[in-house]
Amino acid sequence: MSLLKKYEKGEYEYASYSRLRSWIITIAMYVLSAAIYTIGYVTTGSNRNLLTIVAILGVLPASKSLIAAIMNSRIKVLNEAVHSKIEDNIGSLKGLYNLYLTSYEINFYLAHCIITKDSLIAFTTDKDFDNKRFDEHIKKHMKIEGIQDILIKVFDNEDAYINRLTQLSKSDQSEQTNEKLVNLLKNISV
Repeated sequence: MSLLKKYEKGEYEYASYSRLRSWIITIAMYVLSAAIYTIGYVTTGSNRNLLTIVAILGVLPASKSLIAAIMNSRIKVLNEAVHSKIEDNIGSLKGLYNLYLTSYEINFYLAHCIITKDSLIAFTTDKDFDNKRFDEHIKKHMKIEGIQDILIKVFDNEDAYINRLTQLSKSDQSEQTNEKLVNLLKNISV
């Protein structure tokens, strides 16, 4: 993983990249605010100056960045062995990795998902994953976006998911992707 290459949400490397990048930005913003405050204090001998105000205002975006860093740290990363198995069986299907979807009541982790024209097939490593609430959450957002008639299936068994991937990659659906659903998942995930 390189900080110089920008990864898109849904790529396997995105979770690690996003986590590292957000922490670096957060630390840099706090250091900058502290430096501005220190310069103002050293040059005037008091904290009653314009640089103190600038430093305090600089803490606001730093704090917002801290929240983003904490949220990015909550994203789990699919282990490399499972990632390799998925890549070996995915064929030409379009997949998204490490999606962390949030709602008011509960959060949902999808280690990987495949989107075809009429289905969302996902794999989770979260043992507390609530399928019923996930269906409700996704269907609510799909209704808002005007997406209808999508089959949603979430697997928590790795072998069953790999078998389903193999079946889908050999079917005629492997070339067709519901781009509206792909964009929706990217937009509602961290």
